[in-house]
Amino acid sequence: MYLTIATDGVELKLPEHTTDLYASYWERLGPDTITKVLAEHDAGELSEDRQSVMIPVATLRRLAAGRVPEGWDADFEAMLAKARERGWLNEAGDAVQAHLERER
Repeated sequence: MYLTIATDGVELKLPEHTTDLYASYWERLGPDTITKVLAEHDAGELSEDRQSVMIPVATLRRLAAGRVPEGWDADFEAMLAKARERGWLNEAGDAVQAHLERER
């Protein structure tokens, strides 16, 4: 799954694929715009190094709702467990780190 960021909002693509998570943007968005869009849509925070986004788990669930197959919750929880093992889940367990990529 991946979160797309654009001036008009965010969208979760391929939510059924729980083996990978990243964030991307197609446009030539600067860090200020990315930060603003993420905040407006409760979709996370840009890291200080601008290489990743901390996405709230609740946001991923909200954006995936009604679009995923049966059993997705278990797969999603397994993804979060792997993220925790790798240090990609925040201490509270309510946000997960996703690498930020510029789509070309």
